[in-house]
Amino acid sequence: MDRFDKAILNSLTENARQPVATIANAIGLSRTAVNDRIRKLEERGIIDRYTLERGDQTQAAVCAWFELTFRPFEQTKVKQAIRQIAGIRKAHALSGSIDLMLYVEVASMTELNHIRQQLDQLEHLDKLVTHTVLEQLI
Repeated sequence: MDRFDKAILNSLTENARQPVATIANAIGLSRTAVNDRIRKLEERGIIDRYTLERGDQTQAAVCAWFELTFRPFEQTKVKQAIRQIAGIRKAHALSGSIDLMLYVEVASMTELNHIRQQLDQLEHLDKLVTHTVLEQLI
């Protein structure tokens, strides 16, 4: 990854919706070159997905962390499955007794329960624990 790729990543991190032309002008490459580089970064898995982070004024009503333990843990299959579940904002594979931690933001407890039901159907799931967020301190 060269300085142009790093500049593209920095620009997309700041605003993933900005036009490619804006990025191209900022880093001194053509739109075509930036498009090609973005595509290659996606193919290599350096850019995994584009997400939305909401500000406080639109914060979800219900937030929770889910601990998941699988026997066996097939990370690739689990990753594909959880990408299909709306409301999951963060997913972290862990070392230790817990295989996966998911952070979820939804509008209601009904939606949270629906996500829990979807997670409960994942193949090889051994244990599922829900931790509802009471208050964000930091």
